[in-house]
Amino acid sequence: MRSGTTLRIFGRDMSVVSSFELPTFYGYIAASEKFVYAACDSERITSLTHDGTEVGIWEDPNKLIDRPVLAPNGLLYCVMCDTVDDTQDEIVALDAQTLQPRYRFGQSLLKDAREMEVVGEELFICDSGNDRLQVFSLAGEHRRSITGEWKRPTGLCFVKDRLYLVEKYGPPVPYEFYDEDEDEDGELVDPLCGRRIFVLSLQGDTLQVYTHPVEGQHFDEVLCCFDGTLLVPVLDDEKVAQGLVAMLGV
Repeated sequence: MRSGTTLRIFGRDMSVVSSFELPTFYGYIAASEKFVYAACDSERITSLTHDGTEVGIWEDPNKLIDRPVLAPNGLLYCVMCDTVDDTQDEIVALDAQTLQPRYRFGQSLLKDAREMEVVGEELFICDSGNDRLQVFSLAGEHRRSITGEWKRPTGLCFVKDRLYLVEKYGPPVPYEFYDEDEDEDGELVDPLCGRRIFVLSLQGDTLQVYTHPVEGQHFDEVLCCFDGTLLVPVLDDEKVAQGLVAMLGV
């Protein structure tokens, strides 16, 4: 969910099972059979029942809490964003029932951390500022780093034995800190950045690349799989929604 304050929960037949107003704006959510976890650009994450009753809050006074992801071990992993120095980004693992912290890890290894995916006993993290994926155990032990021909990974989705990766669109800001992404005329060295979906093995090998055919349109960082179909929103240069790409057979 990226805008608005109403959360709707759908069944497999796409009928609305529950609908309620969130107490404030939230942009990223995770859900279990009992709870919904909501967070976006604030120092707190909130857990709610499926009828909208708030049952828990965890706050951090120094960092923004974002992009919650549930794991089978009963923990909820969240990105902790440092708004002053993104090299201080880290991950917190909270008890999914009580929202009490269990682990904090990744500081000094992450820069501008983005989407995360749980794959078996490992956590894959988009380390966007370092152009790589970071892989940790669910207990926070760093396992390995993955790099490829892609830049600034920001969106990630795991389906079966594949990872689907989307890059951050456009030139990073401020420009002067990222000269390697531009040529002498200030143009992007790789103008396809943000228009590609990379299909990766769990070892990081590129198996396939899908490029959006329309110049001036790019993929959003929020992608998901539903009923065997990968769904990826498409935006224009002004970040206005232009539609949805549905990739079958994933």
